[in-house]
Amino acid sequence: MSLRIEHVILHHLRLGADGALTAETRGEELLLREQVVHLVEQLHQTYQQKSNKSYAVFASIQQEGSSDFKTLLTSFIEKDAGFISFSVAATNILLDKLAKYDIPEEGVVIFCKYNVVGVDYILLGLLGRELSITLTPTLDIEEVNHFDVSKMQLMARIDLTEYQLSPDSNRYLSFIKGRAGRKVADFFLEFLGAEEGLDQAMQNRLLVKALHTFCQEEALEPEASLESKARVQAYCKEQLQAGDDIEMKAVAACLPDEKADDFYAFVETEFGLADSFPPSRSALRSLTKYVGSGGGVNLSFDAKLLGERIHYDPTTDTLTLQGIPPNLRDQLQQAMK
Repeated sequence: MSLRIEHVILHHLRLGADGALTAETRGEELLLREQVVHLVEQLHQTYQQKSNKSYAVFASIQQEGSSDFKTLLTSFIEKDAGFISFSVAATNILLDKLAKYDIPEEGVVIFCKYNVVGVDYILLGLLGRELSITLTPTLDIEEVNHFDVSKMQLMARIDLTEYQLSPDSNRYLSFIKGRAGRKVADFFLEFLGAEEGLDQAMQNRLLVKALHTFCQEEALEPEASLESKARVQAYCKEQLQAGDDIEMKAVAACLPDEKADDFYAFVETEFGLADSFPPSRSALRSLTKYVGSGGGVNLSFDAKLLGERIHYDPTTDTLTLQGIPPNLRDQLQQAMK
């Protein structure tokens, strides 16, 4: 991986005997040893592949109670403040916001600035520690603390290059929503002094709707429509796995050659889709599948089966399925006995 690290520092948030969080800050950056480089590479790769990111921008008008994070970042970018002082001040803001939202998260706060293929990033957040058992060289057993990077919950990343070159962008700042959903979203927005930017889920839903609508309006043959949607889904899946954006020109190229330019113009004028945006696994699934749940019933089947093995009668609101999956058939036959 072409990843060049400039700064890394850790601070510690610890719960005291009174249940209050306190910050133990470090006065020196970490030396870029092999283990440190490996950790940053893992964090970058894991963050890239997370599909539950939200996007934001720094608020143009700071509300009462908003943080000074943007001011701290500006001081660092303009070299009025060093990386250590920036990270310590930001950690104290994080501590205040965790207390305000009653999120008693102990852990290690990490700040790192690095460059990947010409793009500068600052990644920051709270990493939880877990105990594990290890075998020593003398065949003894001991407990060690380790970071479980795959379970990152409170993380944010700033694309410094985009922020400086395109300040009107709506996606230079992103964060992991985490397990608490809206509460964590509110918390992170306030911590960063930001407001919501690009709506990733909405862009993906609009893409799915645009594709369905275009295929209907252009009266594509059912087989051509299904093949086009399958190609789009395969492309989007590749982008998701690589941690890359969906590019609308690449999506248009998945349609029949004579329809590609028409589709690109269609999504731009009728749906207002961005030229590129991150993929969302759940939204894109509906390109080639029908999925629904409710009343104790969960259904999912390939779109190509509708009208073949699966038939829908809107007058009676019933589905008729021909050819039940063998494992389901076995369960039903056992139940009938």
